[in-house]
Amino acid sequence: MTAKLASCILCIVTGLAGSALAATVPVPSTASVPVPPPAKTRRPHVAVPAKLEPVVSDPRFELVLHPETILMSGDGRQPYLFVSSKGTLFCQAQLSLPPFNTKGKQVYHTRINSVISRDAGQTWTPWTRKKDHDDVFIEGGMVERSDGTILMFDTFIMQSPVKPDHGVGELWKSRDDLQTVQGFNETRPQTTEMPWEKEEVPEKTYEVDLYLPGLKWSGSTNDFGKAHSSARAHRSLIELPNGDLLLLVYTRFNGDTAPASYMPTMLKSRVIVVRSKDGGATWAYLSTVGVDAGVGTEGFGEPVFVRVSQGKHAGRLICLMRTGRDMYRSNSDDQGVTWSRPMPEKLPGIDLYDTDKWEHFFADKKAPGYYPSDEMIGAAVDPDLIEMKDGTLVCAVGMRVPGRKYNDNWRVPQNGNYLAFSTDGGDTWSHVVQFRSGAPTTHYIAVREIKPDLLYVVYDDSAWNMHGNTMGFQLEVKRSDRK
Repeated sequence: MTAKLASCILCIVTGLAGSALAATVPVPSTASVPVPPPAKTRRPHVAVPAKLEPVVSDPRFELVLHPETILMSGDGRQPYLFVSSKGTLFCQAQLSLPPFNTKGKQVYHTRINSVISRDAGQTWTPWTRKKDHDDVFIEGGMVERSDGTILMFDTFIMQSPVKPDHGVGELWKSRDDLQTVQGFNETRPQTTEMPWEKEEVPEKTYEVDLYLPGLKWSGSTNDFGKAHSSARAHRSLIELPNGDLLLLVYTRFNGDTAPASYMPTMLKSRVIVVRSKDGGATWAYLSTVGVDAGVGTEGFGEPVFVRVSQGKHAGRLICLMRTGRDMYRSNSDDQGVTWSRPMPEKLPGIDLYDTDKWEHFFADKKAPGYYPSDEMIGAAVDPDLIEMKDGTLVCAVGMRVPGRKYNDNWRVPQNGNYLAFSTDGGDTWSHVVQFRSGAPTTHYIAVREIKPDLLYVVYDDSAWNMHGNTMGFQLEVKRSDRK
C-alpha cells in the first residue's frame, strides 16, 4: 500500500464505542498564497493534526473524520466558508500581508486571500476578481438565493457621506456559481471574460443603501485601539421564504457608551438585523437582537443565525453571539421582527469558568502575593451555526482558555475548537466533540454541509506571528435514528 493511499483511508470514528483516534496526513492543495515577509518575531509552525475527542456523547451519532487538506499553505487565519447548491466551496482567510487599499473605503487591516474548490474540498485554487486588488470580504455574509444568484456582502458598512442616518454597503453577485462576479447594480452581461480585468468596474455598481437610524459611526476604537468608523456585517445573510433578505450586523447606537473591560476606548457593541425587501438594492434596520451594557467584556458581537426549516421549531431564527465570555443566544419566531432576551448558551461538558483546570498553566497559586483573577476565565469565539438537510443543527465554536491569555500557553487541553450537534431544533446539544485541543489556533472555525450527511470544516492551525496553514476536512455525520 502506498503512503498516499494509506493517508486517504485514515479516518476517526466516534459513536457508541467512544472514539478511535488516528493521525491524518494533510493533503497539500493546489492553492498558494504569497509568502509573508520575514519577521524576527514569527514563531515556527506547530503541526498537530485534527482528531475527534468526545466531550459529551450521544449514541445516535457516529462521526467519521477524513484526512485533512491544506487550503492555504504557510499563512491564513480566521477562515470563513460558503457552499453553493452545486457543492462549490469558497473560503477566505487573513494573510500576514498588508491590504492593497484599492477601494477608497475601509478594508481589513491585513490582506484577505480567497480560494475555491469544485471537488468537495479535495483541491483548492486561488480566486480573485482582480489581481492586486482588495476583494469583497465575505465575513459580512454570503448566500445563494432561490433563483441561483449568489450574493456576497462585505463586512464593512460605511457612513453615507450624503444621506443622514444611512450607511453604504458593498454587495456583489454571481449568476454562474462564482465563475465571475459583478457589482450588485452592474447591468452589463456577465461573461467569463471579466471585463474589469481590462477596465474598472463602473463606479459604485457594488454600493447599496442601508437605512440605519441612530447608529453611532464614531467614538469607539477597535480591539487594537485604533479608531473605528464602520458597522460590521457578520457571518449571516439569509433569504426568507417570501424572498426577503436578512443580514446580521454588530455595531453601536447613540447611547451605547459602556466600555469594553479590557479596552476602555472600545465601546461594547450590540447586534442588529437589517432587512431588504427588494433583493438587496436597499436595506433598513429591522430589530435589535441583543444589547446589554452588563454582558460579557465586549457586549454582543460576531453573530450568526440560522432559520430552522423542520421540526417543532420550524420557521424559528436562532442567533448565537460572542460576548468576550459566554456564547449567548436569542430566538425569533416572527422572521426577525422581535427577539427573545439573550441568554448564555451553555454547551454540555464545557465550563469557561472552571479555572482550576488550567490556572496552573499560567500562575503559581503558592507564590507570594498570588490572588485569583478573572483573567483566567475562558471565552467563546465567533460561533458558526448551520442546519443540515436532515434537520440536525451544527454549532462550530472556538473556546479560548483563558479568554485573553490563551496565546501565552495554548497547551491547555480545554483550549481549542469544538463542534456541537442538536437533534431537537437547538433545545439541547446532545453530542459535543473537540477536534483541536491544546494546540495553536485563533479559534475561528466555519462549517458547511456539502452533501447530505457530509460536512466540510475549516480552521487555522496557528496563532498570530506564527507560521501555519488554513486547514479543512470532510466530516461524515451518521445518525442511527435517521434512515
